[in-house]
Amino acid sequence: MKKLLNIALIVLIVTQLTSCEQFLELKPDAKLKVATTLNDLDAVMNNTSVMNYYTMGIGEASADNYYVDYNVWKSLDQGERDMYTWGNEIFYQSSSNPWMDYYRVVYYANFVLSNLELMSHLEVSQNSLFRNLKGRALFFRAYSFFKLVTLFSKTYDLNTAESDLGIPLRLSDDFNQPTTRASVNTCYHQICEDLIAAKDLLNERSTNQHEPSRHAALLLLSWTSLIMQDFQMAARYGQEALSIDDRLIDYTMYNGSNSFPFEMNNREVAFIAGGVNNLIGYWYSKIDLNLYTSYSPYDFRKSLFFGSNTDGSIYFRGSYLGANGLFMGLATTDAYFNVAESLIRLGQVSDGLRYLNEVLKMRYSNANIPTVQDNDSKSALQLTLSERRKEFIMRDSRWIDIKRLNKFEDSQIVLKRLLNGSEYVLSVNDNKYALPIPEEIIQITGIPQNPR
Repeated sequence: MKKLLNIALIVLIVTQLTSCEQFLELKPDAKLKVATTLNDLDAVMNNTSVMNYYTMGIGEASADNYYVDYNVWKSLDQGERDMYTWGNEIFYQSSSNPWMDYYRVVYYANFVLSNLELMSHLEVSQNSLFRNLKGRALFFRAYSFFKLVTLFSKTYDLNTAESDLGIPLRLSDDFNQPTTRASVNTCYHQICEDLIAAKDLLNERSTNQHEPSRHAALLLLSWTSLIMQDFQMAARYGQEALSIDDRLIDYTMYNGSNSFPFEMNNREVAFIAGGVNNLIGYWYSKIDLNLYTSYSPYDFRKSLFFGSNTDGSIYFRGSYLGANGLFMGLATTDAYFNVAESLIRLGQVSDGLRYLNEVLKMRYSNANIPTVQDNDSKSALQLTLSERRKEFIMRDSRWIDIKRLNKFEDSQIVLKRLLNGSEYVLSVNDNKYALPIPEEIIQITGIPQNPR
């Protein structure tokens, strides 16, 4: 009973770190050090409200898959209005924001890692649980760093990654360590380092998709390598992930008459993470009509992903959470698309199209799967990127893709918002692709703000 109370105190105290000032400046309460067994640490890792479900989706909210009407926009709070128009501040000392939530996950992970060091005498006698806990903590830290750096920093650029500012890399649960921004290059290499260590500690698959696995770590390594334009490693990690689990769900077997056609635990899901973002909730956001019409009538995603509002506009309902919340975790399809794009960019067009086709034959009626010639690398890449956007809609990946694709002259994207006759434009490689860090954090830590 005492141990259960101690775990409850851990969860309560860490959850109470609800302001950025507390999170970055205060020393952890002594009661956080009550974990004395691996089961205690397991309970910390299993707090899904902290580790899997929190404020997410500001990347998707900043991207171009949706729009909101002017009257709706006027009704939003200041932060949401400014987020929609890529403003200079988007948090306004909010009690909950992704910066705080992702760093809370980092703190939990570091807390577990620090305590595992203190319990190293248990590594031999309880090796399986010890290794699994260490792998989970490393994965969660890497996942949070990945989300943070793709939101609050410029995308990886081979020429400037060493000098571009990344995010603070908190590698300890010691609150006394100073907060500084590492380079983008250092951040991405830290993510890779954590994931490479994690994949060799985790089980190949997880029976509980809220827990990471070797499969999930490889998927995230593939994503990370793709952003770094290391297409050889992106393909290799993706293929290794598929060697563990390559299962896809057949969309012809799903019922479009259901309010939410997909179940949470479908076999494509490798790692569950998600949440609700008011700005991109189906009650406010409407799917971009050009995007919607790009779905073929023979594409089953069109009927399963979308519903029609009374005014004829379109809303999204295809979340892999099987409910209102948006799925923003990792799925097997990530590997297929990452491998397909990487191989095509490496000149292995027919092999890349083979991976793409594995997904498309589960999405289209058989006679209507889009095809291109194997020797046409440009068309193959265009098809892959087009299908990638349609597959990953509302998964919080479009913002990442826009930023990285803007580094290639043949795939650059200019974003525009129209509100009551006013046009807001985000040009290619604009500084605003690195979202503003909460001003409260800037004032507390003195770290440099992203230029606007």
